[in-house]
Parts: sequence; structure tokens; C-alpha cells
Amino acid sequence: MKIAVLRETVAGEHRVAATPETVAKLIGLGAEISVEKGAGLGSRISDAQFATAGASLAASAAEAVKRADIVLAVRRPAAKALAGSNPGALLVAALDPYGNEGEVAALAKSGVTAIAMEFMPRITRAQVMDILSSQANLAGYQAVIEAAAHFGRALPMMMTAAGTVRPAKTFVMGAGVAGLQAIATARRLGAVVSATDVRAAAGEQVESLGAKFIMTDALKDASGTGGYARELTLVESQAQAELVAGHIAKQDIVVTTALIPGRPAPKLVTRAMVESMAPGSVIVDLAAERGGNVELTRPDEIVDHNGVTIIGFTNLASRIPTTASQLYAKNLLNFLETLIDKTTKTLAINWDDDLVKATVLTREGAVVHPNFAAAAAPAPVPATPVAVPKAAPKTPSRKVEAKAAPAKTGAARKAPAKPAAVIAESAPVAKPAPKAAAAKKPAAKAVVAKPAPKKPAPKKLPAATLAPEAIVTAGSQPEAQKVVARRAAEKKPATKKPTVKKPATPEGGK
Repeated sequence: MKIAVLRETVAGEHRVAATPETVAKLIGLGAEISVEKGAGLGSRISDAQFATAGASLAASAAEAVKRADIVLAVRRPAAKALAGSNPGALLVAALDPYGNEGEVAALAKSGVTAIAMEFMPRITRAQVMDILSSQANLAGYQAVIEAAAHFGRALPMMMTAAGTVRPAKTFVMGAGVAGLQAIATARRLGAVVSATDVRAAAGEQVESLGAKFIMTDALKDASGTGGYARELTLVESQAQAELVAGHIAKQDIVVTTALIPGRPAPKLVTRAMVESMAPGSVIVDLAAERGGNVELTRPDEIVDHNGVTIIGFTNLASRIPTTASQLYAKNLLNFLETLIDKTTKTLAINWDDDLVKATVLTREGAVVHPNFAAAAAPAPVPATPVAVPKAAPKTPSRKVEAKAAPAKTGAARKAPAKPAAVIAESAPVAKPAPKAAAAKKPAAKAVVAKPAPKKPAPKKLPAATLAPEAIVTAGSQPEAQKVVARRAAEKKPATKKPTVKKPATPEGGK
């Protein structure tokens, strides 16, 4: 089992992922340690100290990583730097995946199993492995030290023969790990400290350190998951801004520490608030790496605005690298001990362990962490909408052809019904006559001409011959036409009655 320790290449990064103390303990677990030359110089750890602890020195990163099973680093290395490691080798570091999805995908393609130590869950068992807490603790301390160095005045109250020096007023925004350490450090230096936080539970912690807790009445509690604060509503943000604006104008030193994982830092201090502070005041923005809590913050720069100094260092922990490396290396050691079988002295990773599931970012060539797996796998989705419209136009064309055939058969079925239509046209002569007369006069004449030859025909024939013809036409007509035929038949015998009465008159004459 080979473990490689890389030298950091990010500008301003002076920490190292291992110390002689942790190297000796890893060797005791059966590991072979290869340290890249110069890896510890930024933390004042010489190559000789690593060699004395039992590590072998590699001339380059490629030599250190060759056939390595585990690679330790502080910041995320490039995927190319891991070439030559064993397939599925563990990369243990602070990977900073938010906003760097492309680099995370490259790590996945390289085949390494990337473990993001900043995702370590905040549970009792994982406290000794929590790199965020150990490094934020140092950042909060260093923030007050940087502020004191740029303040130009003493922080504690001093009573001398020459007069009394009032204590500096320090305001800490955010009472997390970094904020609490900033409060404690400022108090040790003699400043009068006040602090604010959107989480109501932080009030007791602030007051236990001797500081005054300030919170708006409009904001009851904004506690989120994992010990972080949730995002404030518009009303809550406005109430908090009013509180800060009225308090910050009286402060000498302000330390902002508000961060939300995976999101830009919330803006807490506006330009107007900065301009309300007295010249010589100092602001230290610990959220500068994520955009800053102060509107005027510039990452890794010191800004002077109307006499107010704004410090935007993005890696305060690295400004005290020896202590930071010592704590960081111990965090990694405590985590690796859970992955190594102390009996066989080999890697024995339990992939179902809560610590492993929470921190594994890439594995077996894919991004597996739930916060990033969805964003890394939508590539095949655009292929589906392209295939659907191609098949759609074919189906309607076939349906049109199928409908054309039955249309012809329906026309053939209507053909035998034509005689009925002819009978209907010939029988009700009176119905089409008014329509034709309304439209054109010659059409009415044509209708009259047709029944004209029919009227003299029944006169020439005997009455017996007319009766059967009337019955036949009535049988082929609808019920309404049958009633008309019956009425006509009833009227004809009525005309015969006067013929019977005619011979009666001559008898009376006799």
C-alpha cells in the first residue's frame, strides 16, 4: 500500500497534507510513504524531517504518484498529475467541487476515487476528521490578528499616566467556528466585542465568550441543516440589514464570516455601511473566496475606501501554515485509519460507511456524489427529442392512405340508394317548386311541365287502373307521403257520389 504526498502548486498555498508525525503513524499502519521534494517547505518542514520519519523522497509529482494507492493533497490537483497511480486510487483532499464541475468530471475520467474532505458529516464520530472546523478555527484567529496589524491602534483599554486609551470595538458577523474563534481572540486582546447571527442558538455561545449578542426581533431563527444557516427571506434580510447599518457605524473592527455551502456569499455590508464607518476602521472578509460579504471586497486584495481598510484574503489558514498543516494532516490521518485494516495492513474500504458515502465524489469513472451526479449525466437526454419527431410524420401519412380505401367503398354503397332519391324527387312535386320559383322563374316552369302530361293520363284510363299505381308509389314513399295518397284516394270516391244522384232526378220527373 503506497501513499503519495504532493507538493501544492496553487499560488499562496503553503500547507502540506502530511507531517513527520503523521508519516510515522501511517508507516506503522503498513503504508509506504512517498513525499514529493519541497512539499513541506511552505510549512517549515524540511525534506530531511520527512526522510527521518521514514518517508522516501520523490523528485517529481509523477514519481511520487507512480503506482500509488492513495494520494494526499491540500487542494485539488489536476487530473493529469494523477497519471501513473493505480486504477481506482484514492485522492484525499479539499476538492472544492462547487463551480468546478469540469475539473471534477476530469477526475472521474482519470479513474481515481476522489474523496472531498470538506463533505465530512458533522457528527460526533467525524469531529476529528473535519477539515472545515480545524481550518476555520485558525482563519477566525488569523482574521483578528490581521485586523489588529492594520488597525494602527491598541485593542485593549489602557490607563496610563499620560491618559486612558479606550478599547477597540469589534463586531463579528456570524457565530460559526470561525466567528467564535474571532470573538475569543478579540476578547483576549482586550477589545469590546459584539456579534450577530441569524441562528438563535448561537446567542448562548456568543455570550459565553464574554461578547454581546445582537439579533433583530423580526428574525426569530434561521437555522439550517448541518449547523449552517438557511437563506433569509426578503423581509428578514431587510430587518437584518437595518440592524447592521445602525450598529456598524460605531465599530472599529468588523469581521464577516457568513458562508452558505455551494452558494455565493451573502452580501451583508453595503458601500453605504462602509462609508458610515470612521477612517482607520478595518474590515476582514472571511468569505472573500466566495464573492465576499462586503460589497467592496476584492479577493486577495486590501482595499482602502474612504480611509476604511477592507482585507479580502482568501486563504487565511495558509498564512499560519505550520499550525494549519499540523491540524489538516491529523484530520487526514484519522480518516485513513477508518479505511485501513490494522490486522492485514491493507485497504479495506466499507463503501456503506456513512463517512465514505458522504465524502466520495467520483468512483469507477463517474461522478457519484448526489449533489453533482445529476449535473454530470444529462448528456444522453437530447437524443430522445430528436428521435420522436422523425417517427411522428410517418404515422399520419399512413393513416391518410388507409382512410382513402374505405371512402371509395362508401361511395359504392350509396349508389343503390339513388332510386329512392329519384322517387322522392318525383313524388313531392310541390316541395321543390317553391324553391325553384324563389330562385329563378324558368326553373318553376320546368317543374310544372313535368306533372302536366301526367294529369291527362289518368283521365283517359279507367279508375281501376289508377288505384294500383297510387298504391305502389305510396308503398315506396315515407309515411307522410302515404297519408297524402290515402287522402287523395278518399276524395276520388266522393266525386263518384254525385254520379249516383244524377239518375235520381229523371225518376222524380217521371
